[in-house]
Amino acid sequence: MTGGAMRWAKRLAGASFLLLLIGVISLWQAEASIYDNLDPGQNHLLELEAGQSGEVSLTETGKYVALRIEGGGEAELRLLNSTGEEEEGATPGVWEAKRVTENGTSYMPVRVFTAIEAGTYTLHNDGDSTLWLVDDVSAGAALFKDRWFVLMFLGCSLGLPLAGVALFLAIIDWRRAKKGGSPVIIPSEGRLPTTDELYREYRGLPQSEVERDVPDPFVGQVPVADEPQREEEKSDWRGWDEG
Repeated sequence: MTGGAMRWAKRLAGASFLLLLIGVISLWQAEASIYDNLDPGQNHLLELEAGQSGEVSLTETGKYVALRIEGGGEAELRLLNSTGEEEEGATPGVWEAKRVTENGTSYMPVRVFTAIEAGTYTLHNDGDSTLWLVDDVSAGAALFKDRWFVLMFLGCSLGLPLAGVALFLAIIDWRRAKKGGSPVIIPSEGRLPTTDELYREYRGLPQSEVERDVPDPFVGQVPVADEPQREEEKSDWRGWDEG
């Protein structure tokens, strides 16, 4: 059993290493595509200078993020629907981290809009710096059109769990081997332990009471000699024959 666990651990570790290697190579190949799709300066719905406004068509399934260059101030924007009602949006959370482009420019999310009614909206930039509006759902879908990104995603998402399973099996094998390698304890009687005793010692079970040896039923008895009886029978036969 322990040998089988270690064999599977080695196989899974090898498969994990191969998948992670494919993921790293694919990431290097897909790096340019990732930067292009996630760069707000290149991939955006709206780009508004200070004081400008613009119309944009939004859908219910989209996730729209408003960004400014790091240090560009607060949100300072208004998103109005066709009837003039303002969409409040939400404050960016941990999933909306800043985005650093290939040339080192950092964009900070300032407002997030999700689950809004489909329609045409007007975005007003009330700040004193440039404002970008991007659709993260569309950007993510575009990334999966790149085969290198798909290979990177599969390599990392499969390689890491396999590495965890391989480590788990290796730990199990090590613990069982350590437990099975304990020295054999010779009983005080000086005899070799029985199979039952070895099994109980391996499993950590209490030793059963030692069965007492059954005494020999003929111990102490003297064998009965049958030679005199045979001589007597022989004499009786001779007397009867002689009359």
